[in-house]
Amino acid sequence: MLPPRVVVIVGAGFCGTVLAVHLARAGGFAAVLIDRSGSFGPGLAYGAARPFHLLNTPAGRMSAFPDDPEHFTRWAQGRDPAVGGGSFLPRPLYGEYLRDLLASTHPIAACTSGQVRTDRPGVTCLKGQVVEAGDGWVALADGGRLAADAVVLCPGNPPPPTLALPVELRGHPAHVADPWSFDPASIDADAPALLIGSGLTALDVALTLAEAGHRGPIHLASRHGLLPQPHRTHARPGQVAPPDVDAWPATARGMLVGLRREIRAAEGVDWREVVASLRPVTPALWRRLPLAEQGRFVRHLRPYWDSHRHRAAPETHRAITQLQAADRLYVHAGRMAAVTAAGPRLRVTLTRAEASRTLEVGALINCTGPASDLRGTPDPLLRGLLAGGRAQVDPLGLGLVTDDEGRLSGSTVPLFLAGPLRRPRLWEATAVLELAAQVAALAATLYMA
Repeated sequence: MLPPRVVVIVGAGFCGTVLAVHLARAGGFAAVLIDRSGSFGPGLAYGAARPFHLLNTPAGRMSAFPDDPEHFTRWAQGRDPAVGGGSFLPRPLYGEYLRDLLASTHPIAACTSGQVRTDRPGVTCLKGQVVEAGDGWVALADGGRLAADAVVLCPGNPPPPTLALPVELRGHPAHVADPWSFDPASIDADAPALLIGSGLTALDVALTLAEAGHRGPIHLASRHGLLPQPHRTHARPGQVAPPDVDAWPATARGMLVGLRREIRAAEGVDWREVVASLRPVTPALWRRLPLAEQGRFVRHLRPYWDSHRHRAAPETHRAITQLQAADRLYVHAGRMAAVTAAGPRLRVTLTRAEASRTLEVGALINCTGPASDLRGTPDPLLRGLLAGGRAQVDPLGLGLVTDDEGRLSGSTVPLFLAGPLRRPRLWEATAVLELAAQVAALAATLYMA
């Protein structure tokens, strides 16, 4: 009998966990799933969430397996028979789903690199940090070294980029650099709070503050002041056929005009379903754009795309609207122009065009969303790969350059990438529906290799 092929998977969030499950089901693989946190399954997206943080996608679009689209819905119905394909469920529940997937394949138990067995098929979960990857091996921070036939990087979303604060203010007690690890009880409940960003992260943080009894006003500020649009109540996967995007001009403006034309032509169909119909053709549509047009899209249209494409659960949108109606939450369009200390608070000036306003806040919370430009990343593995030319940041700073199968550009060994950092090639690499297909395709590539 041939020994199993060893695949080292770095990162145990959605992509890493589901890839390990795919390989275990295929047989013939020894998958070593490594995560520095020692948490296997939920990752940051579902592990740091609270019960009132809802998935921003209905259950019917959250299956880990593209060939079994009702898998998550059936699993959730085992917990609550009232769940349907259009239900928007708590984010921590999805973390439990991922844990269960892995546990059904392999009992989760952290071990040291010296205890890892790669001579038998299955999944081994290893707590540790990979600091280097070479030709057929990875090195860990504890000094361990593992041989590998292939390495797959599943780093998930990087933390948000640092706010443009004076260096001396970055450690100010009112500055919250990580929106997912702060304690709302640690900030002044009567002082205004300013969230930089107005996307899905900002909505979740605003609800966290409200749930914690924050009494001061909550301000959200972003360049355009756009909130995520809501999903339809009890949304279900649409049946709208993808448009003929090959007929659209290969320009950012041409994409906008083409999409608007499709929405106008789809009489009696909710615009959300037209946007959703682009999912299977989005990578091809993105790659049709020359680099200069991709840059125009990112600079001018991305905020509008994100607010319409990455929508909020109806219950989340309703809660935010209620906070606005009660004069507890305000949304501003503008840039952060200046920040100064005001004792235990920060004085922040927002500007847009010729207008400006200054807020004195007890908390300045970074909700700008994940960074994608990895130049200067603190991750030792990525930093080493970039320095050695085995990985490359794309010209627009969206992620890392890969081929269609996820191989890192510049690498001469089987080194793959899965997850949001494949955005330069795919554009949409955030939602579970896209990630599940991405991981399934990568599992098939590894199986055939």
